[in-house]
Amino acid sequence: MKTKQLIKRLPPFTLTAVVTALVLYLTLVPKPLPDNDIEWFEGADKVVHALMMLAVTGCLGLDYLRKYGKRELTAPALLIIIFVFATGVFGGIIEVVQGWMALGRGEDIIDFIADCIGALTGGFLSLVLWQPVHRWLWGKRK
Repeated sequence: MKTKQLIKRLPPFTLTAVVTALVLYLTLVPKPLPDNDIEWFEGADKVVHALMMLAVTGCLGLDYLRKYGKRELTAPALLIIIFVFATGVFGGIIEVVQGWMALGRGEDIIDFIADCIGALTGGFLSLVLWQPVHRWLWGKRK
């Protein structure tokens, strides 16, 4: 089965659910990945936070496009803004929960800022890539 057909056939919001579950696992489990000898650059965890929230927002946009956007040739900007806001709140909740759970991780305002930057970037990419992805999924409209 081609990738496009597989993506179109997935149940509604499957991509968002999988990415959200992965983000929750990576942020709320004490040691989600095995130790390794890789030397990361300073602030690498902030980049990871931004990428995770970019993925959540991007999947929300893609899942909406797959389910409801066949006839919407332009991105629903207000809805994308709501997705960005919701993802930012999600990132904030994760930070608070990390502090409450005493996982050896604490809440960090810089992580939250990285989450918000990732959510904003995901929203921007959703707006910019809406039409190319729409054409890829649904073909050209006559």
